[in-house]
Parts: sequence; C-alpha cells; structure tokens
Amino acid sequence: EYLLPVLVVGVCCGELCDLRSPVDECELQVELIQTASILEERVQGPKGDAFEDAPLRASVFDHEAEKAPTSLVKALLAKIQNPERVLMIESHSAAGVNNATAAASSATLSTPNSLEVLGAASAFSLTVILVALCLFGCVRDRYPAVYLKKVNDPGSHGEVPPDISSSFGWMTVCWRLPVDEIANHSNLDHGMLVQFCDAAVMCFLSTGLPALLILCPLCALLGAGTASNLGLLGFANVAKGSWITYLYPIFVWYTVVVTQAFIFRAQRAFVERRYQWLRTMTEPRANSVLLSNLPDNLMKESALRTFLEEQIFGASNREVLQSVSFVKDTNQLDKLITERARYNEDLQKLMQGEVHERRKAVARAEMSKVEAQVAKLQGIIEQSDDYNLNLAFVSFHDRHDAVIVLKLFAPGGNEDIIAELPPDTDDVIWNDLRPSQSQWLYDFSGYFLLGFVFVIFVPLVAYNASFTEVAVWEKNDSNVKSFMNLYPAVAVFSDAIVAPLVLIFLMGILCSIIASILVNFFVLKARGILQHLVQRWYYVYLVIFVLFLTAVGKSLTNSLDDLFKDPKEIPKVLAESFADSILFYMDFIVLTCCIYVLALLRLMPLYRYRIHSCVYEDRIAIAKSEPEDQDYNGMGARSARLSLCYVVVLILGTLAPVITILGAILFAICRIVFTYLFVYAETLKPDLGGLFWHQQLKHVQLGTFLYIALMTVLLLQRAPNYIPGVLCGSSVLFMAFSYYTFLHKFRWEQLEFSEIPAKVSEGAPEIPRVYGHYKQPELPPPKSKENQKLQRAATTMRARVDACCDVGPQRREKRDMSRLKTMP
Repeated sequence: EYLLPVLVVGVCCGELCDLRSPVDECELQVELIQTASILEERVQGPKGDAFEDAPLRASVFDHEAEKAPTSLVKALLAKIQNPERVLMIESHSAAGVNNATAAASSATLSTPNSLEVLGAASAFSLTVILVALCLFGCVRDRYPAVYLKKVNDPGSHGEVPPDISSSFGWMTVCWRLPVDEIANHSNLDHGMLVQFCDAAVMCFLSTGLPALLILCPLCALLGAGTASNLGLLGFANVAKGSWITYLYPIFVWYTVVVTQAFIFRAQRAFVERRYQWLRTMTEPRANSVLLSNLPDNLMKESALRTFLEEQIFGASNREVLQSVSFVKDTNQLDKLITERARYNEDLQKLMQGEVHERRKAVARAEMSKVEAQVAKLQGIIEQSDDYNLNLAFVSFHDRHDAVIVLKLFAPGGNEDIIAELPPDTDDVIWNDLRPSQSQWLYDFSGYFLLGFVFVIFVPLVAYNASFTEVAVWEKNDSNVKSFMNLYPAVAVFSDAIVAPLVLIFLMGILCSIIASILVNFFVLKARGILQHLVQRWYYVYLVIFVLFLTAVGKSLTNSLDDLFKDPKEIPKVLAESFADSILFYMDFIVLTCCIYVLALLRLMPLYRYRIHSCVYEDRIAIAKSEPEDQDYNGMGARSARLSLCYVVVLILGTLAPVITILGAILFAICRIVFTYLFVYAETLKPDLGGLFWHQQLKHVQLGTFLYIALMTVLLLQRAPNYIPGVLCGSSVLFMAFSYYTFLHKFRWEQLEFSEIPAKVSEGAPEIPRVYGHYKQPELPPPKSKENQKLQRAATTMRARVDACCDVGPQRREKRDMSRLKTMP
C-alpha cells in the first residue's frame, strides 16, 4: 500500500526540484517507467520484455516509453501533473488509490489496517488480564501474608475491611467501596488517587458518549471518505473545508466545561477530607512547625523562644512554646555511634562463641568505654548551642499558635524564615536535614544528571517511534518482508504491541533513574517529599517523551528539517503529528490496562517473601518482603502515569471519540486494582494529606490548555474559514479564568481558625493523640508522653491500640522489628 505513494512522492520531488542535469532527469523518468512496468506485471502477469538494470541514454527514452505499459504510465504522469492529488494520495495511502494498486501492494508489502491493529492490541491485553486474574486467584489464597495482610486490620474508624473471600467478588467490593473507606484503611493520598480514577471515568463517559453518538456518525456518513477503518469515525475523515468542522468548537467548549465541573466538584470534596485529616492529626505533628533558613542570631534556643513568644505573640502571661528541637551537627557523634555498633557486633560474636572469659571481659570493657564516650558527647551536643543548624522543630501548647506561624512564615512570603508543616515523625530523613557545605555541588550534579538522562532517552524514544513498525522492517530487510507476507498475523501483532510495550518499558526505567538521582543528590527532608518530587519530574519527562517526542518521532528527521527552516510551522507540525498518531495512543492505552492488572500479582514482594521464608520465620520474612518497589510503584510514579493517561485521552478524545471509552475502561480497572492494593495488600505509607492529588489536578488543567491549542490549530487548517478555529481558541479565556480560580479559591493547605479543634473536643477518643517526637535519633530521646499502647505506622490517618505491642521512640526500622517479635 505504501509503495505507490512513495514512488509518486519521489517523482513529485523530482519534478519540483530544479534539476540542471538532463541525464539525471532522463534516468529518473526511466526509473519511473521501469517501476510502473514491474507493478503492471505483478497485477496482470508478465508482458513484454523486462527492462535491463543498465542506465539508458536520453536518446532511447522515447523508444523505451513506447514499450512500457501505457495505461499505468499515463496514470502516473497524470498524477504528476496534479500535485494536490499526489499529496492527498500520500496522506491517505493506507486506504489505497485503486484496485490495481491495492492488489500490488498486498502482494508486496504487509501493512495491517488500523482496526486489525487495535483488535490485536485488545486481544493481547485481554489475554494477559485473564491470565493475571487466574494467577492472582491461585496465589492470593496460598500466600495471604503477601496479598491479604490487612484483611483483619481495623481502620481508623475501628472497622475491618469488607469480606472478599469469594473468587471474583473482590472486584465488586473494590468497585463499590467509598473513597472515605479507602482513606480510613490506608491514608488520604491513597484515597484521593482512587478518587482521581472515579473522576476520570465519569468525565470520559460524559464527554465521550455525546461525541460517539453525534460526531462519529457525521464523520462516517458525511465525511470525505478518504480515511479507512477507525479513521472513518474521527477527524481524519473530515474533508478540508467541510461544514462538519463548525461542530467541533461546540464539543471543545463542552469538553472544557465538563472537565472543569468535575475537577471543581472533586476539589471541594477533597478540601473537606483534607480538613478532617488535619483535625485528626496526632501530636506533636499537629501542633508543631518546621522552621528553616533561620538567621544566625536566632540559632540559639533562648533567642528563638524570645523571638516567638515576645515578638510574634507578645505573650508575657502565658507559655506559648512546648519544646524547641534544633537540628544538630552530629558528625562527630556519628563516628562514635558507628564504632559502638562495630564493638557491639564483635561482642555478640564473642558471647556466642567458645572463647576465653578474659577476651569477653576485655570486649565488655571496650564496649563500656565507647558507650561512655557516646553518652558524654550526646550530653555536650544536646546542651550546647554551638552545634545548632538553621532548622528547628518548634512545638506549641496551643494549635492556634502553630497555624499562625505557618501562615505568617509561609513559603513565598516576604519573610526570610520559612515555616512548613513538619513531616510525620517516622518519615523524617535526618541526614537530609544536615546538608553539607558542598550541597550546591550535589544540586548542580543532580540537575546535570537529570539533563543528561533526558539527552540519553531522546534518541531511544525517537528510535522506538520511528523503527518499530513492520513497514520499516520490511523496507530494511527483504527476509522480514517475505516472512510478514507469509504470516500477516505476526505483522498485525507486531504493529500493535511492540512500540507501545517498548515505550512503557523505557518509561519504567526512566522512573527508577529519576528517583535514584533525586534521593542521592537533593535535600528531601522526608520520604514522602521524595515521592512528590518524583511525581513532578517524572510527569514532565512523560509528557515530553510519550506525547511530543513519540508523536513527532515517526518522522523525526523530516520534522526537524521543516522546523529549522520555518519555526512558525511548529504548532502545525505538532498538531498533524498528534492527529496521525491516534492509533498508537489507542494501543498504548489498551496495553496499559494489562500492565495495571499485573500489579495485582505483586511479583517482587512475593519473590522476596519466598526467598526470606526459607531462612527466617514467617513474621520476619513478611517484614523483609515489604514494601513494593517505591520507584515504579510509589505514589509519585503512579500519580504521574495516571495524569499522563488522562491527558492523552483528553487531548485526543475529540479527534477520535473511541479513545474516551478506552480511557474510561483503563481508569475503571485502575480503580479496582488500587482499591484492593491499598485496602488489603500494601503496607501503610507516609501520608502527605493530598499533595499528590492537587498536583494531579494541576497537570490535568495544563493538559486542557494543550487540548485547546491542538484543536484550534487543526480547525484553522481544516475549516473553510477561521471562524471554527477562533471559536475553539476562545475557550482558552474560560480555561484561564477557571485555572486561576482553582489556584486561589480553594484554601486547603491549613485549617481555618474556626476549624481548629480544641484541646478536648466532643467525641474525641479517650486515648492520648500523641505519637513520636522530633528529636534526632543520635541524641537521647525525650521523656515519653505518648501512649505506650498506641500502634501506628507512618501516617496520621489512624490511631490503633494493640495491647501486644510496645511502641518506643526508636527509629522506624527498629520499632517495626520489635513490633513483629512481640506479635503472637
């Protein structure tokens, strides 16, 4: 199908170029006649003598032309005289020009149509989903420690999750489980990720069904008829100057308005959940702030207390501050602690072995000496202000005072001091709170590596977009061409799954690389902040690679040449690239469905559990098998990938309404899968209280601007006049107003003063809502004020009581291990 269009384009280029050599012109015409003869022979059988491969002289051109089949030659020459027709043939080469050309192309080049490709991708994805569900049903009951570890754990409301003992009943339960229930059994971030899936399903159905019922029949029945298969149902079948283009601005406006309506409704519900999350936050996080960028005159505890109590609050008759914990420089102490750990390990080996008691006594004496040095240096560092850094955790007696400080010294204000809501006590990365003086070098290296990774992945993604099609393989290798002609089904499946799966694989590797760079070169302060940074950086790379570079990469060299010659054509080239790549993105969405279903298998935790269960007892093997890979399956990467899928469907939903149904199916699958993982299988994660959700909505808003720009450019090219394009572009005014309102109307970061709970509110639990402390683990812990029976993980969404568990103020790893040892 592509052989004749390529031939015609080559002849057009030869006619349009100013060829000064008459010999070259004659050779080009002779090659045209030779190719025409070959095509004619393949369709009707061999006729006449074959042309020789030796170049012919210009004098014999007329003689050879008479010997060539005149019908096809005249047809080709007629096409040459009509360049517009040639361009139309090139753009719709997949449909063919006439029966003879279609027969010849089918005999020489195996290029499957769009419907076959989408059907192959759907069949592959459905097969993987069915196999994954069957395997999941087998391993779920066999390894409940991996797949059902939280089935009997009560949530923050004191109730256990719904029963999912039936084979496939868990799907119905997970589909119907409310978002608030999911947040109670996991955390608010997880609940809002499921809420994002719900909003996406409703939005795509609301915008896609009207387009399917109105635009698709109009395009199929009243379109130009130049498209084929799936192209008949979309914008590809709309002829230039068609009156159908006047309907597209209406659907663009409708899509923008409906999207914003769903976003605002979901955001209002999120604000209520965020306020509830803030009200139920445990102390000391609820009544504390993290002050950073403190000046030198405030890097003493007495000076900071005086500044806050007298200059900020002017309180001389009441005690404002509960505690002030500066981040200390403990480099010297770290060396002694490392030495103590080494002595302790040696002592344990001696105690277990059969050695002389004198050696054991010497080891105990050395251990005691090191412990005394550690205790002495701990006391010096704790009491001296010389080791203070410019960060401090400040806890207040009254929560109102903490909110005042957060609002007064909020980031982006006029003050040099920055006040932030502190991370969970279990989630703090203390080493990142003590950055070295050469941190600027680490930052520079991190940004350089992020740019270097971008440069490395550009050719990989472009190569995947350009050279993973069957037509390219056949062009480069005649053996592949023969094989594809013998087995056309292989060609269909190759075009359907190779390029999307390779792109998904590359983006998975990219996620791990980005996370490694961020954690090793940047100051994060908390593990949850790492996931938030991964979400922001990863999404930018996804948009560039999956949207722009993949769309343009199918003809990257020609596109770059055109862009360098005329930069004004950039919007036009991008718009045409998106429109021509709709089939690829349909396959991408379909194959992403099976990738998310495979997440149910939890292969890496299962593998680690099987390995460790051979060495350790069951409870230790469970602890060592968790969590899942936090690079690819962390909240940041999951949120970024879902935002990308939403934006892809949103941008192409009006051009090809079929993709909106595929997008709705994808997010419905994600809703079921993530609900099961969050409620029944995965361990609790640090809770940022909806930061991932808010970032996702910002990504969707920015994607809506891209959608408006794409449709405006396409309508300006295809419509009979500029009116449809202008009407479509005018929706950007409404979108700009909506985005500004979204950013400034909703105040969700902190509680309003009227929303702050009192010390003891009605209905409050009788157990003290105190957990953890903000003191470095290298220093002696403060006197414990927390409930010793309060068991909770790194989230403030729950407060559980477990009589068998003694939660001490040690680091998270040690506490988790001791908790497992005391479990029955």
